[in-house]
Amino acid sequence: MRTFFTLLMAGVLASMPLTGTASAESNGPVPAGTAAFTKNPIYRTGELKTRTCEEPTIRGGDFDSVEIYVDTVAACLDRAWEAQLKKAGIAYGKPKVKAAYGSRIKTACGTYRPGDTFSLYCQKNSTVYLMVTDYGVTGEIDDPRMLESLAIGYGYHVQRLVGVLAQESRAAKKLSKAGALALNAKVSLQNICLAGAFIGSVWDSLGHTKVHGYDFIIDRHRVESSIPGNGTTKNRLHWQRRGFETRSPGACNTFTAPAARVA
Repeated sequence: MRTFFTLLMAGVLASMPLTGTASAESNGPVPAGTAAFTKNPIYRTGELKTRTCEEPTIRGGDFDSVEIYVDTVAACLDRAWEAQLKKAGIAYGKPKVKAAYGSRIKTACGTYRPGDTFSLYCQKNSTVYLMVTDYGVTGEIDDPRMLESLAIGYGYHVQRLVGVLAQESRAAKKLSKAGALALNAKVSLQNICLAGAFIGSVWDSLGHTKVHGYDFIIDRHRVESSIPGNGTTKNRLHWQRRGFETRSPGACNTFTAPAARVA
């Protein structure tokens, strides 16, 4: 059984296996204070444009094909989010994206031993690291976790650019441990909703569609545990499906949602 867990120490916040973020302050033009949470201009940008996203074939056991896959899907993510942030009046800067394979992977935000394929967004150097295991090299064609992991890593980058992560960092300093975890859950649930919105906007162009319905990529998370700071399994399913079906960041405002939906 795969589970999510949260690590809060030495300035690092990681959510695994699919993704994580390591904290630093945001630089760009962003909403101030709590408006970054509740009145963010990204909520008024409408649906992500439906677009074609090429998904190269990953050849079993061939890490070079994984790197090609990552570069191609990352370019699609850049096009989608650059256009969306332009509508919000916020400048978009591309993150760096690095694919890494192995049992011990060094990043600018620490060293990780991936037990599954997942992404880490390191704010220190604006980099999405996709950490790939043996299964990821051989099984992605039937289990699109690389696609989802990249979408979630990019979701954190978008949250940084629009001011959500910086405001979380400021607000968490004034909260109890329980309060900080509750806030982190809202950020994490918004993130998976944004990832769902991107995936929904490109899903019909992907090879996975021919084999699996969207319920495959979403409902497979039913086996995962509910971990404080990530949201319950039920709520993660709710927000990812909500993003996928609406394709709109406006559906991802977890900061004004009922408390039961962001637990």
